[in-house]
Amino acid sequence: MQRDLWSSKIGFILATAGSAIGLGNIWRFPYLAGQNGGGAFLILYLISVFGLGYFLLLSKLAFGRLAESNLIDGFETAAQKVGKSFSKNYGRFAGSLTLLNTTLVASIYLIVIGWTLFYTVNSFSYLLNIGFKAPDKTVFETLTTSFTEQFLWGSLCAISTGLILMRGVKKGIEKMSLILMPLLFILLIFMMIRIFLIPNALEGIKFFLIPDWSHMGFKETGFEFKTFADLFLKALGQAIYSLSMGLGAIFIYGSYLSKKENILKSTKQIVLLDTFVAFIAGLIVLPAVFAFNLEPNAGPTLTFITLPFVFQKIWGGAFFMFLFFLLLFIAALTSLISIYEPPVNLLIEKAKMSRKKAVTLVTIANMIGALIVLLSFTNVLDIKVLKMDLFNFFDTLTGTFTMTFTVLFISLFMGWGISTGLIHSLSLGSPKAPSKFFRRYLRFTLRFTAPIVLILLLVNGVISLVEK
Repeated sequence: MQRDLWSSKIGFILATAGSAIGLGNIWRFPYLAGQNGGGAFLILYLISVFGLGYFLLLSKLAFGRLAESNLIDGFETAAQKVGKSFSKNYGRFAGSLTLLNTTLVASIYLIVIGWTLFYTVNSFSYLLNIGFKAPDKTVFETLTTSFTEQFLWGSLCAISTGLILMRGVKKGIEKMSLILMPLLFILLIFMMIRIFLIPNALEGIKFFLIPDWSHMGFKETGFEFKTFADLFLKALGQAIYSLSMGLGAIFIYGSYLSKKENILKSTKQIVLLDTFVAFIAGLIVLPAVFAFNLEPNAGPTLTFITLPFVFQKIWGGAFFMFLFFLLLFIAALTSLISIYEPPVNLLIEKAKMSRKKAVTLVTIANMIGALIVLLSFTNVLDIKVLKMDLFNFFDTLTGTFTMTFTVLFISLFMGWGISTGLIHSLSLGSPKAPSKFFRRYLRFTLRFTAPIVLILLLVNGVISLVEK
């Protein structure tokens, strides 16, 4: 079967950046920075992204291009191409674990993207002074306790994503990325400029850009390693989450690459775009919060409760509130598209389905998954695991454990099993082969640095769960 390929370099870069850029950058990153010292978190996040995340992303794209296959068969295919023999069960396990992550993440992601669509429509109607009231704490609480409302908005997002994917890689994913991603960047810059004009916004900018070294463990009484380690692990976790490493999208997007594409150059551009969006999101959210003496450590509700309050206090706030939630929805939609594509690709190649049937099945499955999660989340049914509703349980399970373990498993495979093939794949399309130092650093990262860091993340997750 002939595989779809990207038709342009910019289409691939924007689609892959769109996979990484999502709620993790615009929603999750600002509130984590707000909870963890602003500038101190930013420094460790940047170190994590460029010291580890970049090399994991680079390797996974090269792995995908080497394999030219789906998530299940890709491991065996890549191994055969470098003359190695691996059990089919290895690929089945790794691919199935990745698909499990995809399924669980999609079931909660669909709910949150539904919130962003609701807030986009809500803020637009508020701008026109029709229908909805201004978003506030009551609006968010009403939304998140309503099974019907959340399932409706989430379903609209699922159907929209399905319609885009039915058009294929070139006409669907790539074409929408070429439209949505530039729009996202323009809206981000526009929003940042407006926020900078708010009186007292400078305090938030200082908080975000100037580190408080005490948050990194450097205190008058001496250096506290535990404080530093806790913050570093949070930054590392966010870097892996932000770059979409625990899901199958990066691998599949890599498998659609031609041999002429320069992965080394493209990966730099993708990581820079992803980091740029997170950075600008921080410069939008935190200065807005500080301008009104609000708490930056409000957590996940920072975007849906605190920011609407801020927008209602500034000139032109209704318009800028609409723009903010529109860009949040766009970012979330591009990520949902990438979450759907790996299982769609698997059904096309393994079950020999047409793309239309595969997309329909994945869309329906995601809606059913979100429905089950919502029954627990809204207490329609008393479904609890470890005293958590399914939304929070799946979020903890994937964000802390299964996604980290998946990246660990794949990192070991890439480093010890197919590193020679990866480096050859990286060399394709590049005017010169990677340097000897780069090759050694890449292998060392995949074989030792990444596994050690990922094991520490898993151990820290277990400790945090026990302490709760």
